[in-house]
Amino acid sequence: MLRAWQADLIKITAKIAFRIPDKLAYRVMTDSIRTNQLAPQPDAGQQESIQQPAWHVVILSIFTFGAYNMYWLWRSLRTLRDRSEALKIQLEQSKNDPTQTEPDLRLLGRLEKAGTLQAYFAFAEARPVLTTALFAIPVVNLLVLLGFANAVAGLWPDGKSIVRKKSKLIAFLVALLFGSLTLLFLLKEPYQLLYLSSSMALFIVQVWLNRHWKLVEGDGKGEEKLARQAFSPVELVAIIFGAAWIGLIAIHPDLKFYK
Repeated sequence: MLRAWQADLIKITAKIAFRIPDKLAYRVMTDSIRTNQLAPQPDAGQQESIQQPAWHVVILSIFTFGAYNMYWLWRSLRTLRDRSEALKIQLEQSKNDPTQTEPDLRLLGRLEKAGTLQAYFAFAEARPVLTTALFAIPVVNLLVLLGFANAVAGLWPDGKSIVRKKSKLIAFLVALLFGSLTLLFLLKEPYQLLYLSSSMALFIVQVWLNRHWKLVEGDGKGEEKLARQAFSPVELVAIIFGAAWIGLIAIHPDLKFYK
């Protein structure tokens, strides 16, 4: 079990990253709702899944020397914020004005049944840019990952799973894993490159995200959207250059990727 100070630390971090209010589902309408401005909606005809193979995160993190980690966090938070905010605004507007566009009742039903609706709406308060900026700061990045992992663990559809029941403890272990593997940077060259294995912590969180998006994208008919497996052209270029540089460092330890 987590100690009291560890539980308090998680709460403080979550508030900094997401500004989670006490009653998310019944909060007073936001300014955007008052002015009748809907957030951008996902393309209804989109067939490609939001899910990203967890091993993609590891590969891209390794071959970009960890720089991809910040992009991954920013994109994950932005996607969660945009989609949860859109659904939340539609729900609030439909309650106050029947003429407004009705929310996806099937999606609301799935989230409600899984017990993750409130955790999903919490991401409507996320601040991707600020959170990502904090993630770039050593030591602080552990607190950010701790809060993010805890919030994502709350999206796990199975309420009886240890991921949901012990979300704070699991998130703490994920952040601890990330920090411990990052310390491998202190090893002698070229073994210091082993610090790139810290991306395994992000791998775990991405698995949780994929499980959540699988629930969100389900249409109740047993059909699933296709998740891309191939890398994009930009990602392939980054992998090629990263692999070449890592190879040079391994062969010639006197070469450095930093000054």
